[in-house]
Amino acid sequence: MKVLSVDHGWSGVSLDEFLAAHWPRIAKGRLRDLVRAGSILVDGLPAQPADKLREGQIVMVEVDMSSVKELAVQPLPLEVLYEDEHLVAVNKPAGIPVEPSRWGEHPLHLGGALLAWAEKRQQEGPLQQRPRGLHRLDLGTSGVMLYALSLQAERYYRELFAARLIEKTYHALVLGEVASGVTIDAALAPDRARGGLMRISKHGKTAQTEVQPLERFRGYTLLEARPRTGRTHQIRVHLASIGHPLAVDPRYGGAEAMLLSHLKSGYRPKKGQVEKPLMQRLTLHASAVRMVPFGGNTEIEICAEHPKDFRVVLAKLRRWRPYQQRREN
Repeated sequence: MKVLSVDHGWSGVSLDEFLAAHWPRIAKGRLRDLVRAGSILVDGLPAQPADKLREGQIVMVEVDMSSVKELAVQPLPLEVLYEDEHLVAVNKPAGIPVEPSRWGEHPLHLGGALLAWAEKRQQEGPLQQRPRGLHRLDLGTSGVMLYALSLQAERYYRELFAARLIEKTYHALVLGEVASGVTIDAALAPDRARGGLMRISKHGKTAQTEVQPLERFRGYTLLEARPRTGRTHQIRVHLASIGHPLAVDPRYGGAEAMLLSHLKSGYRPKKGQVEKPLMQRLTLHASAVRMVPFGGNTEIEICAEHPKDFRVVLAKLRRWRPYQQRREN
């Protein structure tokens, strides 16, 4: 049995938060289950995960925590875009999931990398600043990802998201030439015919996305997309609904990959060689987030530059697919 004393710094903190700080690699849901099962007591009595602790109380852990499954935690080279006492923003690489995958097909995940980053900074004692993911990005999407470093900050930022006071800007490379801006107002619901995907449905949840062309090419457009709501796959479904799916997004009407042979007329790979894709993930990048930070009174903007694959594709488009104004007859 392990016995922990509640000192002044943890007074008023919920039991599950206290436990998560001491065992940050164990899922919070699992810690709550242990409390409800009576394996973790407060002053020798059964407790609830949300119970607020008082200075001087004793938390008794009657289970061997080394036998409880931990989250996979592996450090990754993180690009920190912004950091203060309550918030950290990192540049999520495409191909790295935000959370652990259900079946373990992606052993690396951004949540685990952030936990390793926080543990390295503190090195010893309960983890005071445990990263808490505030939103999600699809596996194939790159860009700005926000993590709260305190419970108070998590509540604050979630309230901002709920009130639509956090402005997110995405850059999307789509099929087709988009001449002018548009606001897409179309409700979204799960697609029952295709598990894990979404569709336009009048019976779904409201969803709005503002779209503005940034740069046009022959057959493609680089768009700025500003979602006013935060539905699953919102930008991808909305763009597909107006006939301009992401250039790479096979689930919603885009291609499997961007190839140079798609852009450069007459290009063929050398005999016996398979053409290597320029980009083989969603052509979507979370480029900026704007909000008033916790404890502040002035709006800040956190930006992430296009990653290398995105820059390469845009360079090829500018060279081989420059936009040509069509003449009127």
